[in-house]
Amino acid sequence: MESSRELASMDAEALRDLSATLLTKLAEREAQISERDAELSLRDALLATRDKELKAKQLKIDQLTYEMAILRRYRFDRRSEQMDVLQRSLLDECIDADIEAISLEIEALQEKPASAPKEKPRRVALPASFPRREIRHEPENTQCKCGCSLERIGEDVSEKLDYIPGVFEVERHIRGKWVCRACETLIQAPVPPQIIDKGIPTAGLLAQVLIAKYLDHMPLYRQESIFERAGLALSRSTLAQWVGACGVSLQPLIGAMKDELLTRPVLHADETPVPMLKPGLGRTHRAYLWSYSTSEYDEFKAVIYDFTESRGGVHAREFLSTWSGKLVCDDYAGYKALFERGVIEAGCMAHARRKLHDLYANHRSEIAEDGLRYFAALYEIEAEARELKLDADGRQQLRKQRSKPIAEALRQWLTRQRGQVPDGSATAKAIDYGLGRWAALTRYLDDGDLPIDNNHVENRIRPVALGRSNWLFAGSQRAGERAANVMSLIQSAKLNGHDPYRYLKDVLDRLPTQPSSRLEDLLPHRWQSRPLTH
Repeated sequence: MESSRELASMDAEALRDLSATLLTKLAEREAQISERDAELSLRDALLATRDKELKAKQLKIDQLTYEMAILRRYRFDRRSEQMDVLQRSLLDECIDADIEAISLEIEALQEKPASAPKEKPRRVALPASFPRREIRHEPENTQCKCGCSLERIGEDVSEKLDYIPGVFEVERHIRGKWVCRACETLIQAPVPPQIIDKGIPTAGLLAQVLIAKYLDHMPLYRQESIFERAGLALSRSTLAQWVGACGVSLQPLIGAMKDELLTRPVLHADETPVPMLKPGLGRTHRAYLWSYSTSEYDEFKAVIYDFTESRGGVHAREFLSTWSGKLVCDDYAGYKALFERGVIEAGCMAHARRKLHDLYANHRSEIAEDGLRYFAALYEIEAEARELKLDADGRQQLRKQRSKPIAEALRQWLTRQRGQVPDGSATAKAIDYGLGRWAALTRYLDDGDLPIDNNHVENRIRPVALGRSNWLFAGSQRAGERAANVMSLIQSAKLNGHDPYRYLKDVLDRLPTQPSSRLEDLLPHRWQSRPLTH
């Protein structure tokens, strides 16, 4: 009633002012509602994204937990009678390493509350006979913020087992405790980060275990015996846990190296069979280790191994993904799909030569002997180019002037001989290989960046073949992938002229504190050697 009388008493100007005020308040209210709606929409979107991420993480955790349960069943249940003692020992090593790797992956996926209780690690008593080297960690500044001087009131001591090739040594890490009596402030240097948190092995010992296993092809049960003779009881299950943890830590380096590998214009590819233990079958299964490397002419020296359970061409397509360039490889059909999508095929002249060489070595074939002279002439020119240290343009000019005429003479010779030998004979098959792949085999003649053959990557895969008797993996791909990753770093380090032990030791020492933005500094082709710490 009062409001009506007030409105009735207002003149036109007052009514216009009131209307403007109400409209302003209404606009402000609508703006507040819109802003709140936007905030709610954003929160809902964030919650939906968060929920999706949590579901994805939980799915991955469930998958890993299931895989771990299967591995534990294989590890502790009665083993198949078809497996001998050595196979069971090797299987146990791989399963222990797999379980440790899965545990670390699950731990990284889980969200731990800030107040989660810390488990006290199980420690191995280190022999008193081993020499000790003290490493002291003290605060850089012993002046308290209040102005008083700190007083040392004690220390914490932890021991880690180090390995300098041929010698065990115990590192005693002494962390002094400093206190300010005036304000009771306690200061202590932090625990240096390690690959294995609160574990006893140093980077040097971990590097030795990896080098012995993946370069010297020494299974963990043999290393266990060697350590025992040195006076230290390190079970193979403990060693396997270290191997598994190192495999997880080194994985980002392989991803970074692969990213750079797939930027190169010329790559080599090869594959070799590797026996893999199938726990459920009680026998071995033929898996494959694929090798991808840069060319010998490339400044970037690297090789990456890719472990797969079969030889299907899909694995090469998945590894190379969208890469397009020139691929040096043999005549395996698995690579054909790559060429259909634009990858340029470069053949291996050594394979064509090998066909004739086998004929000569096994049957003293005169035809093969004649053909080998052409190949010898082509390889002599390549050796000369290597000796003269020619660049790509120099190699291309040399090949144009001297190799091309020899290659054309070889093609004509192969064509003539093919018309004189019966179909289906060994000689016909050897000649057909060369003529059938002639364009790919001679592509190097017009491209100084291409090598004459695929021997560069075959030499990289030879160490695998030498240790093949020890390459017996667990049923999952995890152990094979771990071996492939470590071997990729070891062989790439060798390609770049590094001592693999020193390289791995330094990398494992620096990884816990290396910023992800500078991870490439630890790749073999960029790594800078530092003096070994003793």
